[in-house]
Amino acid sequence: MTAGFLAIAAACGDAPTAVPGDIPATTPAGTPETASTPSQDSSENPIKGFFVRVDDVVFPVELAATPEERIRGLSGRDHLNSGSGMLFIFENAERFRFWMREMEIPLDIVWISSGCRVVDVAENVPFPDPLTPLNELPRYSPESPAKYVLEINGGEAADLGLGIGDPVKFLGGLTGLYGC
Repeated sequence: MTAGFLAIAAACGDAPTAVPGDIPATTPAGTPETASTPSQDSSENPIKGFFVRVDDVVFPVELAATPEERIRGLSGRDHLNSGSGMLFIFENAERFRFWMREMEIPLDIVWISSGCRVVDVAENVPFPDPLTPLNELPRYSPESPAKYVLEINGGEAADLGLGIGDPVKFLGGLTGLYGC
């Protein structure tokens, strides 16, 4: 997965998927506005675009809300702007498994509960050798069920002090949607 993790169900074979079965599609993603660094702001952001606030750090995000978007994730990219990310939105909270298929950059995976709290963080997950067979790619999953997954650049979670228990809020075009 070129610049993002893809969740994979046990029965998906070599086709990556971001859902553990047939989950109905949610709202389609729009095009987010980007910023070079996350903002340290605890107020709501009225700017258009999609944003996720973890603790006091606001990330502009792209959405992966449909099965197709979750399959694609950040694949095909060799770079993710600092302070930005991709938010994977699922219908139900589960222990979704992610892998680094076709990744070219390391990522942090931040799993978020349906109660809008960080439940796990996988930091600096490395990208694999492109020749690694699919069945040998490591899978990453949270300790607790998550309904949302935020992928950011590797090392940003630690650099920004993000961790388990941090509150999460959706802002901008996500305000009032999806429960956070």
